[in-house]
Amino acid sequence: MSDETWENDETPLTEELKEKEPPLEIQDVTVREYPKTVLFYPMILISLILGLTNFLVPVFILDPTLQSNLLFTITFIWFVLFFFNLLVVTFEFGKSVVVALALILIIVILIVALVFTWYGYLFVINPSSLRLYMNMESYIAFFIVFLFVIFLSWIKTRMYYFRITPNEIIYKKGIMGDVERYGTTNVMVHKEILDLFEFLLLRSGRLTFTIPGRMTAILLDNVPNINSVENKILYLLRRIEVDLD
Repeated sequence: MSDETWENDETPLTEELKEKEPPLEIQDVTVREYPKTVLFYPMILISLILGLTNFLVPVFILDPTLQSNLLFTITFIWFVLFFFNLLVVTFEFGKSVVVALALILIIVILIVALVFTWYGYLFVINPSSLRLYMNMESYIAFFIVFLFVIFLSWIKTRMYYFRITPNEIIYKKGIMGDVERYGTTNVMVHKEILDLFEFLLLRSGRLTFTIPGRMTAILLDNVPNINSVENKILYLLRRIEVDLD
């Protein structure tokens, strides 16, 4: 894990919250840690859309050459998008990484511009010349695979999750529903946004609970809607302090 974060917010519960409190009274908050495989969800839509496009091209395009070029181009687009989605799932794009990638992109653009200026033309890769091809059944197969993987991830989050109340942090785990309980007195909540693309795709980040008397902190990675979840948790945990006062 990178030490650099996009957002780092550690809040003692004794301090006044700067965030707005939830507009409705809430009794508890359920926090689920999702595996990074859920970040493949764009490929579900992409595979379905391009699969349908692959099916419709022969219906509306009668010219065999143009039809083949379009089908090759569609497959090329799928592989490019899959490649970038795979990068997002595999690596963490912290602040320094994103800055480095932006600089590399600028350098590449400048080099291409210089080549165009010096020689008056650009070497352009024609996607259809690569002759990559998948039929409609292949797109649908990938659609089903990605959907199934995300469904399994969803099932896991229903067996392993945290429920926070004003008095307790309850950790439920496993099919048998084993439970661990911790008190909320003097609990520290630490929010981090470690990956830009995770935040863009799911508004997700890491939540850390530091509990007095527990040797290790509770780390929850890839929590969707991280800002909203954090606000609700801090609101709940502050209620016990108000009651005690």
